[in-house]
Amino acid sequence: MYNLNKIYSTRLYFKYDNDIYNVIYKSNDKIIGFIKEINNDNYLIIEFNIIDEYQNIGLQTEALREYLRYKYLWEKKIDIIRVYPKNEKTINVLNKRWFIKENNYYIINKEIYLSHIEKLSLFDSNLNLLDYPNLRGEEIKNNTYAGIVDILIYNENNNKYLVTLRDINKVTSPGKWEFTCGGIDYKEKISDALKREAFEETGLNVINYIYLGHTFIKDLVYFSHIGIVNTNPDSVILQKGETTDYKWLTKEELFQLYGTDLVPNTQKMRFNLFKEYILKWKW
Repeated sequence: MYNLNKIYSTRLYFKYDNDIYNVIYKSNDKIIGFIKEINNDNYLIIEFNIIDEYQNIGLQTEALREYLRYKYLWEKKIDIIRVYPKNEKTINVLNKRWFIKENNYYIINKEIYLSHIEKLSLFDSNLNLLDYPNLRGEEIKNNTYAGIVDILIYNENNNKYLVTLRDINKVTSPGKWEFTCGGIDYKEKISDALKREAFEETGLNVINYIYLGHTFIKDLVYFSHIGIVNTNPDSVILQKGETTDYKWLTKEELFQLYGTDLVPNTQKMRFNLFKEYILKWKW
């Protein structure tokens, strides 16, 4: 039997118990849902359920994606996957992930599913872009790093910086304030990634940006930027399921916030690049 305890997900692993695979959150070893195989003679048919406390679109997608990839898609030749969802929110996830409803099942073929798995740009220790991607959740090998953009948004209109509040239902750093960040798609320019992520998470268009430097943390490399906008402060559009509130801060308020535990620890580690620049910045 394939060992799903070795899943290279940042948040999850799976443990086989009485004909089901418990979905377990790494940080506290808590069972947050299950996946059960019904029949896989001709198709892979599974029941898929995440308990109500963890009804988060990103987490559900990660659980389903990692299970399919490491248990079957890389190991067996299965052309069709059938998923039987157990609740309405799981159905919503499947509707957004290219599955097609057939009676009580949601089906998708292997080729289509693989084509929609997120592919991230990989860099070596000298920041050279590698000629192959990292499939989201796949092990990142030694001395290679998946690229992430950090964007601290500065508004020329009110001379303030934007932070958003992470959804309380998110598994990592729930209810914490943060600046915007996200993965760099394979072969995507870093400048395009920062504009895309800023728009996706805040609805704001970055009109200019300042590159501050990079930070290696484990198997990720963060490219830090100040993204400049000039807009009505009330025009922020929050990304559903990701953030629930926002506020514009003066630089003094921003420095004070990042001196507390109200922000994710990894962002506190990267914030020094921003602080050093802002202290020297003349406007």
